[in-house]
Amino acid sequence: MAKVALLIGVSEYEPGLTPLPAAAKDIEAMQQVLLNPDIGGFDDVTPLLNPQQYEMGEAIERLFDGRQRDDLVLLFFSGHGIRDEEGRLYFATRNTRKTLLKSTTVPASLVHDVMSKSRSKHEVVILDCCFSGAFAEGMLARDDGFVDVKNQLGGEGRAILTSSTSNQFSFEQPRADTSTYTRYIVEGLETGAADKNQDGWISVDELHDYAKGKVQEAAPAMKPEIYAIKEGYKINLAKAPIDDPELQYRREVEYWVESGNGEISDAGRDVLDELRHQLGLTSEEALAIENKVLEPQREYQRKVKRYEERFIKEIQREYPISDNTREELKRFQKVLRFTDENIALIEAPIIAEQSPISSSPSPSVPSRPPKSKFISYIRAFIIGIIGAVIGGTVIYVFGLKTTVQSIENSCDKEPYNLGDIISLGEEVLLKQDTNLDKEGGVKAFLNGDCSTAINNFNSYRQANPTDPEALIYLNNAKAREKGEWLKIAVSVPIGTNPNVAKEMLRGVAQAQDEVNSSGGINGKALEVAIANDDNDPSEAQKIAKQFTNDKTILAVVGHNSSEASSAAGKVYIGKGGEGLVMIAPTSFDQNLTDLPKYIFRTAPTNYSLAEKLSDYVIQKTTKPNILICIDSADGYQQFKNDFRGGIKTHGGIISREECNISDNNVSFGTVISKAKATSVNGLVLAFPVDKIQKGLALAQANRGQLPLFAYPSLYTDETLRIGKADIDGMVLVVPWHPTAFPNSPFVQNANALWKAPVNWRTATSYDATKAIIAGLQKSNTREELQQALHDPSFSVDGATGRIQFTKSGDRKNSCIFLVKVQPISGSDKYKFEPIPEALTNSDRTCFL
Repeated sequence: MAKVALLIGVSEYEPGLTPLPAAAKDIEAMQQVLLNPDIGGFDDVTPLLNPQQYEMGEAIERLFDGRQRDDLVLLFFSGHGIRDEEGRLYFATRNTRKTLLKSTTVPASLVHDVMSKSRSKHEVVILDCCFSGAFAEGMLARDDGFVDVKNQLGGEGRAILTSSTSNQFSFEQPRADTSTYTRYIVEGLETGAADKNQDGWISVDELHDYAKGKVQEAAPAMKPEIYAIKEGYKINLAKAPIDDPELQYRREVEYWVESGNGEISDAGRDVLDELRHQLGLTSEEALAIENKVLEPQREYQRKVKRYEERFIKEIQREYPISDNTREELKRFQKVLRFTDENIALIEAPIIAEQSPISSSPSPSVPSRPPKSKFISYIRAFIIGIIGAVIGGTVIYVFGLKTTVQSIENSCDKEPYNLGDIISLGEEVLLKQDTNLDKEGGVKAFLNGDCSTAINNFNSYRQANPTDPEALIYLNNAKAREKGEWLKIAVSVPIGTNPNVAKEMLRGVAQAQDEVNSSGGINGKALEVAIANDDNDPSEAQKIAKQFTNDKTILAVVGHNSSEASSAAGKVYIGKGGEGLVMIAPTSFDQNLTDLPKYIFRTAPTNYSLAEKLSDYVIQKTTKPNILICIDSADGYQQFKNDFRGGIKTHGGIISREECNISDNNVSFGTVISKAKATSVNGLVLAFPVDKIQKGLALAQANRGQLPLFAYPSLYTDETLRIGKADIDGMVLVVPWHPTAFPNSPFVQNANALWKAPVNWRTATSYDATKAIIAGLQKSNTREELQQALHDPSFSVDGATGRIQFTKSGDRKNSCIFLVKVQPISGSDKYKFEPIPEALTNSDRTCFL
C-alpha cells in the first residue's frame, strides 16, 4: 500500500481575488506532518505553490492516475474556491480571472472525474477554501453562497473535509500564518490529540471532529464539514502515540477546559499538578501544553474584546444606530467570524449598562453585571436583538438600568441532545436555510419559550415561505404551547441531498399544518421530529433504533432511498415485540413488501413503474432494443428485471451489454458506441438521487443520439440544470404530477403555503402523513395504528388519490404518470411536462 499526497497552496492571484498568504504556510505545515514517519508516514508528498491552471490540472490528474486499490491518496487545497450561478465549484489558480472562469480555473468536476476513474478506494480531499468574495463575475445577489461539495466531489471510499461550505472567511488575513482550519488539522495530527478512541490511529472522522471543535471555539461562524460514505469515514490517515506523557496530559487539560467553560477550575488545577508530577513533565512543558489547549478560547476572548470596544464607541457616538453603522459592524463581525448569536450575547449586557441618553461617554469598557443579573439581561435582550431585525437594522430598547424580569417558560422544556441529527425545533438541520429569526426561534424553543419561538418562526416564514423545516418547528411550538400532542417522525437526506429532503418535508409539513389548523387529532396537535439520515443505510438504522426506543413516537414517514428504507424497515418491525409503523413515501423497492405488518408505502412498486414505462416504450418504438443503465443496488436490479420482462413479452430485446452506473471504471463514450453498433434504439436510466451527476454523464455522452427513458429518482431540479439539451425529450415515469390534479385541494393549498411548485415527493410524503393522521384518529397506540391502516375499510383522500393499503402494506391502485423533459419557450432552461396520450384508463381516474 502506498501513501501519496498532493498539497496545493495558492497565495497569489490576479486582480479581483484577495491574496491569501496563509496558503503557502499551510502546505509547508501539512508537508512536515505527513512526511514524519511517526505521524503521517507518507511515501510521497508533493507541494505545489501558486500553480497556473494547466499545472494544477495536470498535477491532480497525475496524483490519482495509476494507483492501486489499497493506496491512500490525499489531495489538499488551500486557496480560493469559486462558485458559478449554476452552483458548480471551481478551484482558483495563480492566473484565475473571474471573467474567464472556465479557462483559468480547475473545475471540481475534473477532480471528481479523475478520482472516480482511479482504482484507489482510500481517497481523502481536504479543502481549506476561502469562498468569501470569490463568487463568479455577475453572480446574482439572491444566491445564498452555499457550496454543494458533497454532490460535486463525493463518492464511495472517499472522504471530503472542508473548512466551510458557504461564503465564510476561512483565513487569517492580517498575518501570513497558517489558516485557522489547517492549523487545527495539523495540530490534531502532530500531537495525536485527534485520536479520540485512543487506538493509535487517527481516522478521517476523528480528525474532522477535532478540527471542527477547535475551529468553532476560536471562530464560531466557521462550520467545517465532512462528506463521506460508509468506509470513507474510517480511512486511517495517520498514527498517534499510545502512551505519550504529553498527549496524556493534553487530554486531561482538554477535559478540564471543556468542563470549565474555557477555564481550568481549582479542582482541575490540583488534578493537573498531580498528573504532571506522575508523568514526569516539567512545569514549562505542562504550561506550553495548557497554552496550546487554551489558545482557541483566548483567541475568541481577544476578538470579543475587540468587538466590545468598537460597539461601545458606536453606541456612544450615535443612537439609534444608523443603517450605515450597522453595516460596518456586520463587516467587522464577518472578519471576526462571529455568528449573529455571538454578537447578540456580546451586545446585550453592554446595552443594559448604557443610560438612555449619554452626554458624556466614558472611554472605558463597562463591567458586566453580576452573573445572576447577567443571565436575566441575556434572556431579555437576546430575544429583543434576535427578534427585532428589520432590513438589517437592529432596534434596541434603552432604559432598563436595573432589574430585567426573567421570561417565564411558555411550554415544557426538555433536555434535548444537540447535534444528534434529530430535532423537534431545538436546532436547525437545514443549515443553508436560516437567518436571525429562525435561529432565534430555535433558541427560544430550546429554552422552553414557545411564545417567542412562534413569533420568530412566523417572522421567518414571511420572508422564507419555501422552508418546510420552519413550518414544522412552528407547529411543534404551537403544539407544545397547547399542552397536548401526538408525536410522529420523518427521516430525510438533509446532508447529502437537501433539495430532495425539503421536497419530502413540505409534504409532511403541509399535512401537519392542515390537521393542526383544523383542531388536531381528536383535540391533540400533531408534533413532528425531523431526522437527517443522509440516505445512508447504517445511519437510517441508527435513527430507526432511536425512534423505536422513543415510545412517544407513534409512526415514521421515511426514508428517502430504497436502501435506507429497507435497512430501517428491518428495525421498525421489532423483534418479537411491538414495532413502529413506517410509511415509505419515495421507496419503490419490492423488498419492503416482504417485511411484516408495520411497513407501508404510498409510492408504487418497481413492478408497477417498470410495467408503465415498458408499455410506453413498446407503443413508441418499432422493435425495441433497449440498453438499461442502473445502479448496483438491489432495488434497481428489480426494476431492470421487471422492465426486461415487459419488453420481452411484446417481442422486444434487452441489450446484453453491462451498464453499471456504480462502476468507477466505466467509459460512457464506449457504452454509447457499443450500443449504437448493436442497433440499440433506447436507453433506460435508473439510479439514486445521490448519483445523478455521475449518471447524467451518460446522457451527456449520448448527446441525444438514443432516446432516453428514466426512473422517478431523476425527477429533480438538478437533473434539468445539469442535463439541459442532453436530456431534451427524456421520458420519466413518476407517481404524480400537479397538472393531473388541477382542482385538488392539495395543489391549491400547496401553492398558497409554499409560494412555489411542488413535485411527486411532496405529494407522496403528504399522503404518508395523511394516512398516519387518519389512523391516529382511530387509535393512538403503535399496535392499534398498524391494525387501523391494515383494515380493509381504511380509506383517506390524499394528493395522489384515495389512499388504501393491501395486506402487505403496498398502496392499492397506485396512479402512475409519464412526463417528458421539454425546453421552456424563450429560455435556455427545461421543465417536466406530462404526456397526456400516455394515460391509461386507470390513470384517468386519478384526475377526478
